[in-house]
Formats: sequence, structure tokens, C-alpha cells
Amino acid sequence: MTGLPQPETESPAPLGKRQQGVEERRRRLVRAASELIAERDDGSFSMPELAKRAGLSLATPYNLFGSKAAVLAQVFERLVRGFHRDAAWMAGLPASERILGVIDRLVAAYDSQGRLFRNLWKALYGLDLSEHRQLNLSLSNEIVHPLVASLAADGLIPQGVPQVAVENTLVRLFDACFEMWAAQGWTTARLRAELRTGFALAFLGLLDGPERDRLADVIRAEAAELG
Repeated sequence: MTGLPQPETESPAPLGKRQQGVEERRRRLVRAASELIAERDDGSFSMPELAKRAGLSLATPYNLFGSKAAVLAQVFERLVRGFHRDAAWMAGLPASERILGVIDRLVAAYDSQGRLFRNLWKALYGLDLSEHRQLNLSLSNEIVHPLVASLAADGLIPQGVPQVAVENTLVRLFDACFEMWAAQGWTTARLRAELRTGFALAFLGLLDGPERDRLADVIRAEAAELG
């Protein structure tokens, strides 16, 4: 589908042979982790299982990533990285179309790899507190920041409202909805409706005129859909 994030295709800067080998082993581990996550309902795997699936020594995952949490974060990052490069479609669109369009693209991408995404979220929420502190998920930078930056650049967010506050609110909405989607088996339609409602509510106080009316209509329509 046009507009969905695509796998990374940018050519990296030339690397030495040793570094090329390191990067290849990292890619093998991330691919192996993605396979294991997609195969298991709870997304769980052990580091020995990961090393075996990737055809590498037991020490390699620890040497290259340090922890299972870091491996999961890398899987997540590579899945969502394309959103940052895919922001050009927003240029010149009304605010409401950008806001709702981000959700539509995100939900379509999640739905296309639903089992992997769902199991990945289960695996992430299965980590203990100390492991969670190691995570550096790029959801804000890759998905939310391009939207907020686009709106702010066109003067569609009031100057007195810190962009970081808007981004943090949207990230928490994402987190809550995707946790419920993964844990309670929400349908794609339910996920889309919940995100559209949450984002519309978040921006309702920031926009005015026809764009605010459009978001209010979305809230009413999704409320009726959700029952």
C-alpha cells in the first residue's frame, strides 16, 4: 500500500571488513529474533535459542547487544524506522488529514505484520523493570515527532504549547492502545477507532475552525462505532 513504511534501503557509509562482519551478525540476530517472536504467542525466546537460530555462538548476542531487552528494542526500531522517512506525504494537507493519516498508515503497517507486532509487544511488556529501563524505543522520533513537527512548522500548533508535551501525550496514547491490542486481542478496527479517538481528543484543544470541527465529528463517529 502506498505510504506505508518500507524496509530500510539507504546505503550506509563504507565500513571496514571487521565492522561489516559485526553488522552482518547483528542483522542475523535481529532477523532470528523477529522469526522467534512471530512464531510464539507470547513472543518469548532465550538468548541461547536466539544464538542457535542465527547460527552464531552463545556469546555473540551478549557481545553485540548486551541483553535481551536491547535485542527487542532493535527489532522494534527496525520495524518502525520507515515512518520517519515517510513523512513527506503530510506536506500541505489540512491538520486533521495529517493526524488521521498517520494513524491509518500505522494501523495498516501493524495489521500487515500483526502477529509479529502483537507478540513483540507481549515480549516487551514481559520484561522486568530493570530491563525496561534499558529500552530506548524510537516511537516518538520515528512516528510522533514528524507529525508534530509538520504541524508546528505550518503554525498549526499554538506557539505557547511545547511540542515535547504534545509528543509525550501521543506516545502514551500509542503505548496504552497497543498494549491493549496485544494483551486483549483487539481487532484492527478497534485499534484504529481507539487511536483516532485519542488523537482527536489530544488535538481538539489545539486546533480551531473547520479542523477542530472535523476532529469533533471523528470523536462522535468513533464513539458510536465503539458503542
